[in-house]
Amino acid sequence: IFTTEVLNPIEEAMNGKTLQIPIHLDRVKEIFAIRKSIYTVILGGTGSGKTSFVDDAYVLNPFDWFISQDNPKVKLKIIYRSMERSRTYKFAKWISRKIFYDYGIIIPVGKMLGWTDKMTKDEHDIFLTYKDYMEKMEEVITIIDGPENPVGIAKELKEYALQNGRIEQLDTHNKIYIPNDENVITLVIIDHIGLLKTTKDLSTKKQVIDKMSDELRYARDFFGYSPVVVSQFNRDISNPIRIKNGDVEPQLEDFKESSQTQDDADVILFFFFFYQIYKR
Repeated sequence: IFTTEVLNPIEEAMNGKTLQIPIHLDRVKEIFAIRKSIYTVILGGTGSGKTSFVDDAYVLNPFDWFISQDNPKVKLKIIYRSMERSRTYKFAKWISRKIFYDYGIIIPVGKMLGWTDKMTKDEHDIFLTYKDYMEKMEEVITIIDGPENPVGIAKELKEYALQNGRIEQLDTHNKIYIPNDENVITLVIIDHIGLLKTTKDLSTKKQVIDKMSDELRYARDFFGYSPVVVSQFNRDISNPIRIKNGDVEPQLEDFKESSQTQDDADVILFFFFFYQIYKR
């Protein structure tokens, strides 16, 4: 057990073999990177840019980096639970972003999907050039849309883990998960945790959030997955009196419904008028 769980990872770190993907954001890349077994919580108020940040920092930039490598030592898999937006909308938005970065052309999602107007022929021709890019994206990123309860999500994560590895009993009290490919970093993104469905046994938002955090902590520690959870402050964080007094440092009571995710996380990013980072 000591060799497998402690000595080997330490020796790999000493030899510079720790698997990681750069975060690609100047303000945070010197503090942390994307790697195995790290639990991140993104917190902010409504409209503060939480989801856009997660999509850039933990989905699109890592994906673009991954497909740019000729023979990547680090492999990437992203399981994205989109509680608010449909799978179609997410992919369309991501392609719209990519087209803007490559061509400087803005094709709004509504136009791309025909909600407001349809694309011009030139815009459509540009869109079609991203077919291969979208197919690669589907190989790496699995989007599951719609609300779900934590028990269902945990069951799906375990099923995925067993499809891509095995559990081995080390002794009477200890077991270990052995992935088929040690070089895969698996991100599990929950956007956002406040939209989880309740169940008969988990009838309140606090209960479902606490349960989900427990399951994500287990996925981090046993399967080596890296959860990224989007959560929301309650409205008091933007109280004008607090802002006037300079009291913008989040407190436990500012976390909507439950502060369990903040207790379990390794990295917490706060979004309000600017973002701050707290790393344990």
